[in-house]
Amino acid sequence: MLRRLLAFVLVVWAPLNLSVSAAALLDSLADRGWRAIVLLVVRLAVTGFGVAAGRALWSQSRGAFTLARWATGLSLGVALVTATTSIWPTQLPPGLREPVAIATVAWHALWFLWTLRQQEPTQPNA
Repeated sequence: MLRRLLAFVLVVWAPLNLSVSAAALLDSLADRGWRAIVLLVVRLAVTGFGVAAGRALWSQSRGAFTLARWATGLSLGVALVTATTSIWPTQLPPGLREPVAIATVAWHALWFLWTLRQQEPTQPNA
């Protein structure tokens, strides 16, 4: 059950979340400088890796939990950079940025910890 939920988050939710936040950033991307462009490219790569990991989880492929561990760890790293720097703008009203950042980091960290507790299946599903 949680494996499928994480697969859904990686394959559907993360790309939708990135697309909405990146669309808001595109108009001011040139004004924000090269750091914002680099962060956008990194977020695209991490999200793409997450989609691959989510598909592997959904199909119960061998090595899926290892990929998911990397995907959630990388996503946690990007979430930390996004939450703790001003490179990526936030649309949140004052006073909500910190609680939302804490919740986002906690969400990613919990998924990462969950993947650490999972064991790979001995036989891949055919």
